[in-house]
Amino acid sequence: MKIGEQIKKQREMKQWSQQELADKLHISRQSISKWEQDIALPSFANIVAISDLFAISLDELIREDEKLMNKFKTIQKFTPVEKIVGVSFVITVLIFAILFVFNTNFQEIMPWLHLGGMIFFIALLFSLDWQKINQAFSKKAVVLSIITLILLLIPFLHEEIISYFQTISELS
Repeated sequence: MKIGEQIKKQREMKQWSQQELADKLHISRQSISKWEQDIALPSFANIVAISDLFAISLDELIREDEKLMNKFKTIQKFTPVEKIVGVSFVITVLIFAILFVFNTNFQEIMPWLHLGGMIFFIALLFSLDWQKINQAFSKKAVVLSIITLILLLIPFLHEEIISYFQTISELS
């Protein structure tokens, strides 16, 4: 059943006129009419409000309306995590290529890259909304995060400790 038909059915079950529903949603009666005639689709905010108003799930309200489901699929943009991973990968490859073309000595710049990475990582940790992150982590995600951090920190610590002792031995 299309969403317009579903809205009309629910509205008539409540014995509301189009104007009464429009008043409850703070929109025009014409908008309700266009939805019910399948001329226009409601915004996502209105769909949520309709779902609450009729006390039905969003799934029940929109699942069978392919046109509406396709509209929401095309609206979806990249998530922040997808942006971070994608942009980071592209920039990393570009910088690596530039450094490689200019025959850069990676041993000389590696400490600076590590230092910069640690500074920005610490800044990132302070900028995150930890309450939301804690709610999003499953037990599996926590275990995978611990393993990932360990695997990333061991080489970093090894390089830092080795360079520290090499510096001390060179000064002696």
